[in-house]
Amino acid sequence: MSVPLRTDHRRGRRRVAVTARPLAVALLASLALLLPGSGPQPAVAASGTAPAPAALPAVQAPTSGAAPSAGSGSSASGSSASGPAAASAATPGAAPTSGGLPTPSRPPRPLSYPSRTPGPNDPCPPTLTPHVLMRCAAASNEPTLLKLDVTAGQDLVIIQVTSSLSGMLPRLSDPDGQQVQCDVRADTYSFGPARCPTTRAGTYTLRLFNFGDRSLPIALSYLPVLSTDACVTMKGTDTSLGNPTVYRGTLPVGMAGDCWVTDFATGDVVRRLSTDVSQSLFDATGRDVCAPGSPKVSGPDCTLAGTAPYRLVAQGTHVRGDDETYSVAMSRLSRPEGCPVVEPQAYGVAPDLTDATRCRILRVPADGHHLFRGTRDSGDTGGTLYRPDLSTLCPSGDCDLKAGDYLFTVPPSTYASPYAMVFRSAAETRGCTAGRDDQMASGASVGTFESAGKDICRTLPTASGQALYVLNGTPNGKTARYRVLDAAGVEQCHGFTVYDTYQVCQLTGAAPFRLTAEAQGPFNYRLLVQRVGETAGCTPWGASEYGTGSGLRTGLTGKPADGALEACFTVPADHPATELVGYQVEGADDDAELHLVDLSGHDFCAIAYLETCRPPVGEPYTAMLRNGLGLGKYTVVRRDATPSAVCDLPRSSGRVGAPSTVLTYESTLDAHCTAFDADRADLFQVSAHAATNSLYGMFSVLDADGKRLCLWSATDCRATGSTRYLAVAASPTVDASQTPSRLDVWRLATAAGWAPECAAHPVSADGFDQRSGVLSDDNPLYCAVLEMKPGQKVDVASVTDDFVNRPRLTVAGRENWATGDTAYKCTQDDASTGTNTACTYNGTTTGHAVLLLSPGRAHLPLAYTLQGARPGTGTERSGVPESISPAVLPAGGLAEITVHGTGLSLNTQFSLSGRIPPCGALAWRPLRVNATGTELVVRVNLDGACTGYDGNYDLLINGVPHKDGVPSPGYLPKALKVIAG
Repeated sequence: MSVPLRTDHRRGRRRVAVTARPLAVALLASLALLLPGSGPQPAVAASGTAPAPAALPAVQAPTSGAAPSAGSGSSASGSSASGPAAASAATPGAAPTSGGLPTPSRPPRPLSYPSRTPGPNDPCPPTLTPHVLMRCAAASNEPTLLKLDVTAGQDLVIIQVTSSLSGMLPRLSDPDGQQVQCDVRADTYSFGPARCPTTRAGTYTLRLFNFGDRSLPIALSYLPVLSTDACVTMKGTDTSLGNPTVYRGTLPVGMAGDCWVTDFATGDVVRRLSTDVSQSLFDATGRDVCAPGSPKVSGPDCTLAGTAPYRLVAQGTHVRGDDETYSVAMSRLSRPEGCPVVEPQAYGVAPDLTDATRCRILRVPADGHHLFRGTRDSGDTGGTLYRPDLSTLCPSGDCDLKAGDYLFTVPPSTYASPYAMVFRSAAETRGCTAGRDDQMASGASVGTFESAGKDICRTLPTASGQALYVLNGTPNGKTARYRVLDAAGVEQCHGFTVYDTYQVCQLTGAAPFRLTAEAQGPFNYRLLVQRVGETAGCTPWGASEYGTGSGLRTGLTGKPADGALEACFTVPADHPATELVGYQVEGADDDAELHLVDLSGHDFCAIAYLETCRPPVGEPYTAMLRNGLGLGKYTVVRRDATPSAVCDLPRSSGRVGAPSTVLTYESTLDAHCTAFDADRADLFQVSAHAATNSLYGMFSVLDADGKRLCLWSATDCRATGSTRYLAVAASPTVDASQTPSRLDVWRLATAAGWAPECAAHPVSADGFDQRSGVLSDDNPLYCAVLEMKPGQKVDVASVTDDFVNRPRLTVAGRENWATGDTAYKCTQDDASTGTNTACTYNGTTTGHAVLLLSPGRAHLPLAYTLQGARPGTGTERSGVPESISPAVLPAGGLAEITVHGTGLSLNTQFSLSGRIPPCGALAWRPLRVNATGTELVVRVNLDGACTGYDGNYDLLINGVPHKDGVPSPGYLPKALKVIAG
């Protein structure tokens, strides 16, 4: 017969009433068998024996600043609670420094829930008891029917059925046999928990079906949410926002959930905190009012709809088939309690870092701009500021606030972590000390932040309208977060990241100005402030000459004072309108930088190594060198970069074919220049190339207005439209010494036409025969002229013995000589076959262009061969291959093969592709072709080629249609076979 159980919680004891006296002993014995459960339990005896069933510890009443103590909570009916245990945080006091880190609650114990006999491998009995875990075995290939009682007319029954092997879909029928529509969430190991709304009291039937061929162990239970008296009652300080009671427990596999009754009212905004379990808040009708996706739910916060009372249920997912330990808490956001009041603080005051209260009330005495943040010794903590209506504001912690109280909360967590609240008016002056703005001479502000939140403030003597250098950082790379504020608290500039080590701050507000810095923990800081225009502590910086050698050519050399990370220089008003400025720092210079600043505070030139700069004419300026980590010496150099500069190189003739000018360097700061005059219609190209190995020179060209026409890294620079130019060359690498390079200046055209050296080499855009020669230091350029029709394309191939850097092959006309427009649009045709250039003319009239082959970064002397392709595509452009010799090659290394056919040229484009997908195309480049176009010699890379049966490679002219395996014009299947070497 079925034996209903009734749990009685009066006087904190559990009592079992039975309807059949003979079974009393057996039932009491079965209740002594405990399975893994939810809450912290009284300590187990050292012998390891389980205690007899008793009331679970109830909510512990919080005490101010003390560890939680055990106490008794009340159920919904006023009886003692039997659900999960609770642990309370400390109750906050009224002052910002009250409270401390609460003593952690006792760890959860696994023995909480009684189970019904039979055992997990025995058949399931016919009856379930609310909130009692059942372990049994469902019979194979037949339904398992279990009865459960619902005592309320309207209820929400949560059913959990779990098996370690597979899921079972629970189906619930009402007393009349009608199926209840349950909300079931399926997961990997179980169906459930199922939420079943019921509308009448009575005995319901739960149907499970095991489709397996053997009995299936299951764990199951049910919880009538609205009528159970097994819920712990939350009330009073349990839902304090500052220190909510944190309930900790364990949900065994198969348990439908733990529950709590709250004292929340309709319209309350509540904050839900939990770990490792799902959490639902049901109103009096059983509706989940904080379901995900609800418009009144924002993260952990929820505005309560429906009707009170509200019940919280924690449910495990058990996707791993394990018991689940949890922490759960609820707090009322709309009526914040237990939040200490914080009023605006002075600078230099250390806030309390031990208070773990989760909220603060920021009290603003008067309208104005305010700054606030939460901070710990390990860095700042995030948080949210709320208006009284709970709308948020000031996510950056920096905004205007009206007089009144505002709520600040740290990110929701069941763990209370101590932090301090830093809160100030931006116009705060209490605690500020006098600062200086001449610290290049008087010394930087160096000190130690004693603790997090103990910020500093320095009042500066600088007048409004002036500018300040602010340099931030220590030799070990530490930086402070700082602000410069005016008298009203308006920010003038700031540095918030580790990269904010230098800036020029324009002071536009009302004096006096203040420099503030935030203490993010105990560490040393260094902040240097120097008024722009203040020369105390700065070194006069004279100009250098071009060339190599001693004297002024070596620039200004020095070393920062001990402990200094920067050096300041002054430049008089008679400086040139354009200057070439560079610097060098010994040791690790990755963090070094040089800035030129005029009297107004405009940072007009930032230099990473070498740059052309245009300071204000007729005005002095200062320069600030941020010297990396303050290690080693520095050298700074500035030179005249106007067309009237006194150059060390002879004036260039510009003649095409003239020998290159040799450049040598004795230090990385050496530079050379040459000036040359021109008519505005002249077309120039200036190039620098390597003299040894593969090193090349850095250079640029400036016009008569001091405008730089190309990047320092360019190999060729085109110029037109000016009457005078200055070509400047510098050391090719940062640490190069005595590294020679070559400089060339070519006047390629005048108003009368192309230079005679170019006009002597006419070529056709429709294709041209091979042209061979050698680029050398005595003749480093090949040029040829051609005419192009609108829309016409010219294809030019070059073959050289340089396999690394390759020379530069270009086509350009007067239409786009120096502007970079698309009159001649050139692309590299195929990178795998050498230097090939395909250029299309987009003009509307006949184009007059020049074909240029210059050294680029290749090493001279350099032999070359040029050939122009016939117009068209496929075999029309590339010819028709007929065979390859040798047709069999061993794998590995480079090999030369000859393609035989008709119409072949250096422009021939084809692929050698493997017959199966893993065997890709072989890389190749042309070497030479005979005059009749019947033999093309190419070099093939056979490293990694497939061999044997898979080593067959097809030759296919690019753009030719073909049928796989069937020979056709432009397609040779299995043209090359690669065998094992």
